[in-house]
Amino acid sequence: MSAPIKVAIRADAGATVGMGHFARTSAVANALATSGDTEILLVTNAEGASYSEAYFPVETQVLVLSPAEVDPVATMQAMDRHGWHPEVLLLDQYGWVSQWEVETATAEKPLVVLDDLDAADAADIIVRPHGSVRRKRQGILLAGSAYLPLSHHIVQLANGTRPSSHTRLRLNICFGGSDPTGETAKALEAVATLDQMDVDVVLGPGARIDPALFDPISQLPHINLHRQPSQKDVAELMATADIALGAGGVMLWERLCLGLPSLVISTAENQLPQIKTMVAAEAVCYLGHYSEVDAASIARGILWLVSDEALRKKLSDLGPQIVDGRGAIRLASWIKALALDFRNVEAGDARDLLDWRTDERNWQHNWDGSEKPQFGAHVTWLGEQLVDPDCVFRVFTRGGEPVGVVRFDLSDGGACAYLSIYLVPAWHGRRMGLPLYCAAERALHLSHPSVNRIVSKIHSANTASERLHRDAGFDIRQSTERPDWLDAAKRID
Repeated sequence: MSAPIKVAIRADAGATVGMGHFARTSAVANALATSGDTEILLVTNAEGASYSEAYFPVETQVLVLSPAEVDPVATMQAMDRHGWHPEVLLLDQYGWVSQWEVETATAEKPLVVLDDLDAADAADIIVRPHGSVRRKRQGILLAGSAYLPLSHHIVQLANGTRPSSHTRLRLNICFGGSDPTGETAKALEAVATLDQMDVDVVLGPGARIDPALFDPISQLPHINLHRQPSQKDVAELMATADIALGAGGVMLWERLCLGLPSLVISTAENQLPQIKTMVAAEAVCYLGHYSEVDAASIARGILWLVSDEALRKKLSDLGPQIVDGRGAIRLASWIKALALDFRNVEAGDARDLLDWRTDERNWQHNWDGSEKPQFGAHVTWLGEQLVDPDCVFRVFTRGGEPVGVVRFDLSDGGACAYLSIYLVPAWHGRRMGLPLYCAAERALHLSHPSVNRIVSKIHSANTASERLHRDAGFDIRQSTERPDWLDAAKRID
């Protein structure tokens, strides 16, 4: 059994920076922890450390940085003193991206960047959930809402039934973990007289509000106050609401995933790219920048959405189409992929390859539908593959232990690659199928940059393979050759 993958997460939280970085990275941490093959270190500021238990898995280690240790060089030194030598680093921090790219490259540590501001251009994996495809110098670009890391509490509730026949509509108001611009106070003033609906007001752990305003309004019978609820409780409150009012950060995506129609106020510049993307998709109702929004305009917005049932239905249906909730799983898989090594298949691998390939779990959905080959025929076939210049044939390993085998057969002058992939039997059930594919795509991108399309075939009964291909970004359609098969295709950068 190979050693766990060591992952360091660099993210801060607090009343000023908010809780969005924690919300996103903790979703990835939870997805990594589910596999059981990782160890996680959260590297954060002192204020963030006080909130870590509310977000991250209990087994997460925490390294608290002093103000003198916030730059990448000092942070790497702090991790070294802590005895932590990460194999992969996940960065969700503004202002230091370029320096982190240089530092991690120098230390030969793979870097994954959650890149809201299009600041990264040389990290190993660049993640832009808002969809920007601005060019980068190197690395893999993951753009779009498929890569949004959302809380597993949200994801678990996303397939539930939305409220449909409340006697009174229920409004959820939440401006994140800290609400630094004071939007909750405006919202309370706006809903004080809107007693035709029930209102849940959620105050995050870093939120502050003037008691002189808050206390009288919170006593109104149609307003329900929720102070510092858990992530699970926040998710459940959103899942039982009919409409929502909030900022344009992580919770914008959570509301979309839940199919919760929402009014959005931008409270930070980094929110604008994703808000603009969703406004263009007609997926949210945008009230404007916080500096231009007052209680009266909020009240008008709420009444507008309340009065338009058709619009609410449209927004509710559209949200889950945009955000499927599997972003954290996809990012966790890319992180695990960065911890895999590979080597080219050799003639001496013949016996192992035959045993792995013909294991019943791998062979049962074989396209050829033929009998399992004899060793001699397999050796002949392998010899042909090894001398074929259009065959990219690799064994992927973890700590020297074989994990899986991937073969790409090139065509169209090297522009297209046909995929064949299977796990070594000992790795079945360990959630390594998607990381194996991700590692293979990255290796192909580096060695054969001319490839811009990957294609594959999936048996319609092989639901695990279909899910892998969908999570990897393939477009899947009914096969034109055989009715019990699916054709999969993916464009790559």
